[in-house]
Amino acid sequence: MCGIFGVLYRDGRTLPDDERLQRTADLLGHRGPDAAGRFKEAGIGLVHARLSLLDLSERGNQPFWDEARRYALVYNGEIYNFQAIRAELQAEGISFTTESDTEVLLKGILHRGLDAILPRLEGMFAFGLWDREERRLTLVRDRLGIKPLSVYVDGDMVLFSSEIKAMRPWRALQPDPQMAAAYLGGFGGPTRDRSFFRDVFMLAPGTVLEVRPGESPSLRKFFHIAAFWDPDEHRRLASLKPRAVVDALDTLLFESVRKHLIADAPVGAFCSGGLDSSLVMAMASRLHSNLAIFHADVAGPLSEYDAAAALARHLRLDMKTVQVRDQDFVDQLVPVLWHYEYPFTYHPNSVPFLAVSHLVRANGVKAVLSGEGSDECFLGYGPIAYEDLRRTYRGLLQRARGLAHRVPRLGKALWPAPSEYDPLVAGMQQNFERDLDRADVEKRIRETGGGVRPRDYRSLEWLGYHLRTLLHRNDALGMAASIEARFPYLDHDVVRFAVNLPYEFKIRPSLRTLERAHPFLRDKWAVRSVADRYIPRALSQRKKIGFPVNAYERLQCDRAFFRDGFVAALFRLDERAMAHLLEQAAPPLALRLLMLEAWGRLFFRDASQAEVTAELQRRVAVRPR
Repeated sequence: MCGIFGVLYRDGRTLPDDERLQRTADLLGHRGPDAAGRFKEAGIGLVHARLSLLDLSERGNQPFWDEARRYALVYNGEIYNFQAIRAELQAEGISFTTESDTEVLLKGILHRGLDAILPRLEGMFAFGLWDREERRLTLVRDRLGIKPLSVYVDGDMVLFSSEIKAMRPWRALQPDPQMAAAYLGGFGGPTRDRSFFRDVFMLAPGTVLEVRPGESPSLRKFFHIAAFWDPDEHRRLASLKPRAVVDALDTLLFESVRKHLIADAPVGAFCSGGLDSSLVMAMASRLHSNLAIFHADVAGPLSEYDAAAALARHLRLDMKTVQVRDQDFVDQLVPVLWHYEYPFTYHPNSVPFLAVSHLVRANGVKAVLSGEGSDECFLGYGPIAYEDLRRTYRGLLQRARGLAHRVPRLGKALWPAPSEYDPLVAGMQQNFERDLDRADVEKRIRETGGGVRPRDYRSLEWLGYHLRTLLHRNDALGMAASIEARFPYLDHDVVRFAVNLPYEFKIRPSLRTLERAHPFLRDKWAVRSVADRYIPRALSQRKKIGFPVNAYERLQCDRAFFRDGFVAALFRLDERAMAHLLEQAAPPLALRLLMLEAWGRLFFRDASQAEVTAELQRRVAVRPR
């Protein structure tokens, strides 16, 4: 929806500089081109870039103040049940001057208290609230981390922002070598508690941070995704017949789509051709006359255009398409890096995502419905179906190894124990983010009585780190084109249903399923069964492809691109050492080195996007298929 920024001086006296505030506003301008708001007084400065989706009038501009001008709110997101909360507050005698969810959020906090209103909020949000009287800044991020919020703290100031680059006018950003090393080792990048920038961290989902001048910030959790787990609900769903499960999901998802269409500006939908977006789009078309739909066609054998076009014909909708070719993965790499703010090999389809986002905006649409989150909720990724077999196999191997090691000397010689050092060091480099996510989930299961199979709470594992990486991509590259992505599958009621839904309603035996990733097992059974009611079976039962691209697997990069470069300087490699690295690097590592080099030049060597793009075009080519 928007871009937010704030600077809090720890001395409580320093007046923020106008020129810096303006530069920050410019850096956030793509997130909210409809209005730019600034406020400053001794010790505090706030910036807001508005993308108007509710109450398009100037009354909804931010920073948004209460009537007494004690509290100022800068807010990014959408609260989909704001109308219900507004009605409750009105019944309590509270009046409103706008039709925005921003005012509902502020007045809900003021009249009920932050801790009371947060559990009522359904949607995605990140916000900063300034209390002029108590000189207190409060920062909050939503339950799943759909909306970003980065924070920098030192002895002089606290900075918060929707994008890290907006902090550049206030502090010289430095790379974090630990995260860069973890990335080269295969890590997708941090999504909470750390970042690729030294001393900048991302506020964890479901977290509140409070700080006052002269005091250290305090953090507290108001929600963790593991709290979606409810053993009573799990038992209730397990008692239902399949038809009742499908009916319940149909009702929940349709209501979620209805809420996600609420706006005073045009809302459309992504039409990827896959199951999840197709079902959302089909539901939306029953609620919205002439829904605008958009497709990124990755030219070549991986194109999903035919499936997307078939759905558009079935729903009698006009699909707008942008074609993405191999050279675009070179030409558009730098703009993606600039907005993604991280090296992005974990999601190489970011290039077509940015392209389709620009197409959406060019057609006058400000928000789009996405199918993101369905695979995590309902276990749609190929490897999941056979995870139990793999775990059993690994367990048997471990037991066999243990038996062999009982034979003195000979056992260890024939079957060496795996290194315990390397995985632990890799986890440490990654700040144990995924490990701690898993530990939190397992702790919740134990606290609620345990006694359930790991497969039954597997959705919680996927709704953590993996989902957050996808949400980062969606926010960064959607807002790069001034559009907002919305996620009906991540409605809280849908997520709670999915988390507690027994495994057998997600993955079921099917003799007709001959997919290589999971033969004779049908993934996302409940979602596909709902989709059968809305779209042809050729689409509802279509196997997952997942926005596929392979251009980066075929890149050829001249080693001269790295000469006197960022990577060599970051890891203190001389010319000979760098040449050895490039000569020995396998293609996946070579690609990560390329991404890291381009990212470093953009953010730490002040090279312009045009300069880095021109150098890539000279040094990089995509091999033909």
